[in-house]
Amino acid sequence: MEEVKRVPWKRLAAAADGYTEWQVFSLWVRAVVEAAKNVPAVVVQEMEAQAPQLLGRIGADFDGAVTTGDAGSRVWQEVSQWAEANIFITAMQEHWLNAVRYFSAVSLLSMKAWTHWEQTNEQWRRAPPEVFPTHAQWQTEVAAVTRLSNPDSPAQQLLDCVRELPETAWDGLLAGFSDLIAFSLWMELVLDMEGSTSRLASKELAKRYGGFTLAHSVTGSKEAVRLFNNWATEHTLGIGSRERMLAALGFYVGHHPSYYALRNYAQHCHDVWPAECSDHLPSFAEWREAADAYFER
Repeated sequence: MEEVKRVPWKRLAAAADGYTEWQVFSLWVRAVVEAAKNVPAVVVQEMEAQAPQLLGRIGADFDGAVTTGDAGSRVWQEVSQWAEANIFITAMQEHWLNAVRYFSAVSLLSMKAWTHWEQTNEQWRRAPPEVFPTHAQWQTEVAAVTRLSNPDSPAQQLLDCVRELPETAWDGLLAGFSDLIAFSLWMELVLDMEGSTSRLASKELAKRYGGFTLAHSVTGSKEAVRLFNNWATEHTLGIGSRERMLAALGFYVGHHPSYYALRNYAQHCHDVWPAECSDHLPSFAEWREAADAYFER
């Protein structure tokens, strides 16, 4: 995805998180307006707090949308378009809004929000509630979703694994897995330059993953990294035999902006290191810092 290269990943991730929160809001507005066939006071109040200009955008065509049954969809589109033109205007101007949309769409919160909207919309078509939930209540309901629309998807497997662990345990496991992915990319680059006798790689391994030693008989950097990953998932993360957890972690990391940034920076280093860094390769900490800041102007 070319747009990912146009912005540091932390900035992209923050924008995607913000975009998802707006999607949660817009789906709440859509559900309530669709069921009420008007814009109830609870929506008016929240819109005035979030974005006063939005009510004016709904405009005179709203009655027509009610007649055709498109009121909820119309308001949802207006909220989304307003947010993109006002909150995410920089991403639009710098041409990385599609990346924001993508990473928002593949986030667990976004999938939970769409699942909740689908289920609620179906229920309210049959029997609208006497009192509609507030935006805050809707957010709580979205957060509590445990079953996604596609229960056989990798995203459902991820959600199940997240729910099985205390939040601090999941966060620690995710951080360790993310570090392992980053270290593996750096290690492969270093071994491509210096081979299996690399002092730098051996030093960093001893510092961060004590217990694993490079085998000089291993042929090729990819084989060395594969052996290292197998060892680290078992001895450092303690999940070597837990294929379900590994798959969940892989799904999460593989759909996060940081992974794309690391891969793009690793490719950049692969291209320029032979000419620019042959006499001094960066430590892992130096490389990770540069990767976090990397983007192509």
